[in-house]
Amino acid sequence: MKDVLHEIADELDRMESIDEAIAMAIELEEEGRKYYLEKASAMEHATGTNLYMFLAEEEKKHAEYLRHYRESKKAPVVEFNYPEFKVSFKEEFSGKTLEEVGILLAALRFEHKSEYFYAELAKRSTDEEQKKFFESMEDVERSHYRIIEELLEYETQFRMQT
Repeated sequence: MKDVLHEIADELDRMESIDEAIAMAIELEEEGRKYYLEKASAMEHATGTNLYMFLAEEEKKHAEYLRHYRESKKAPVVEFNYPEFKVSFKEEFSGKTLEEVGILLAALRFEHKSEYFYAELAKRSTDEEQKKFFESMEDVERSHYRIIEELLEYETQFRMQT
């Protein structure tokens, strides 16, 4: 069985243009947004809902960045402000901790996959501006990963090795 990260690399190898890769990236971002909106509506507590709404908005911004880049061939400035969910999240976990942790683990996997995707695009870029744009997207995805990782650690007292 092939690792999903190797599948991404293989799929990128088969692509004929950067526009094709950007289209795939937009699909990934839209898929993530849909997932986060679905999970936000399923949460019983405000902090969980706020986390997933924040991530859904981030995915929406990423798709917009990618569309802008595809249309203008100029890299937009990728912005990210690290939110603070950690303090109140512990109080907000319900009696469904395992289910909530499972949702966080799925989100963690999605963000890791996205981070890897942008890292691969950056490695394959021949244009310096394009490379920096994809590296910025990779950095933001890594920040999302860290947010989720912190919440998991806070709730479970378990530290993932990254």
